[in-house]
This record gives sequence, C-alpha cells and structure tokens, in this order.
Amino acid sequence: MTDEHLVAMEALFSFSVARSHGVDDYELGPTPFVTSTMQNNGVVRYVVPLLGDKVFEGPALSISGLGDATVQMKRFLPKGNGGDSLTICVPKKTMTAYELVGIAAAFNTLHAWRFSFGRKSSARRIALLEIPSVLPETASLWKSESASISELAVKLGDLD
Repeated sequence: MTDEHLVAMEALFSFSVARSHGVDDYELGPTPFVTSTMQNNGVVRYVVPLLGDKVFEGPALSISGLGDATVQMKRFLPKGNGGDSLTICVPKKTMTAYELVGIAAAFNTLHAWRFSFGRKSSARRIALLEIPSVLPETASLWKSESASISELAVKLGDLD
C-alpha cells in the first residue's frame, strides 16, 4: 500500500480526553461507563454521571491507553483518571457504523502494538498515525460472514 492510500487520524477525527471518576464512585444508571477493556465493547457498568464528568455523544471511537479502539454509537461516559485512560475520537464528518468499525479494526490491526503500560496512547500520539483511506466494504463482508456462519450451523445440525 502506497502513502497516497493512507490518511492521518487527525484528518478524520477531533480528539478529546475523558474526565470521570472510578467506576465504584457511581450509582447504577442508564449511561454506559466505558473503560480500557475490549470485552463488551469497553462497557463495564451503566451509571449515573456525576457533576463535572465529561459525557460524550456517539458515534465516536474510544481508544484506550493501551491502544485498543472500540466504537461507541450512543451517549457514554469514558473512564478518565487524569485523561490517560481513554482518548475519544469524534468524527469530523458523518460516518456510518460500518466506516467506524472498519477504522477501529484498521487502527487495532496497524497500531495497537505501539502502546503499552510504559507508553500509553494520547491524542498527540494518535493524531499522526495513518490508516488506509479506502477500507473494505464491511457491510458486505459481514453479510458474507453471517451467511458462512449460518451455513456452518446448518451443516453441524445435520451431524446430530
């Protein structure tokens, strides 16, 4: 892939840091509390945000300090801890869920290895990282994968 097929993250997104408390500081509520985990798309609990918290409206990418990107489509409260836990990437133009998932997958594949406990991600470090400007049409890929899984389930059902 040549350089003309790459685009910097800063061309696609505006960046913001999270501002919140620890998960145990919250009462149960309607807002997803997103952390660095990849499980359950980063959501560890549903909470009532506190005064001064920075609540975000999706769609957005949430990139953990360890460089893992997840897609948040609705209102969410990201883990703060001084701003180094999650960087929120807000699209500069309207993007579909498929585009965001494609960008998150590309980011995870190409760049997650760059970050660790000793070198956490940040808006500054993420901004200049490049991803492919043309991503596969994920909608058709998902339909194809779904069909393959359905076919496999039918075949396995025949084995009983």
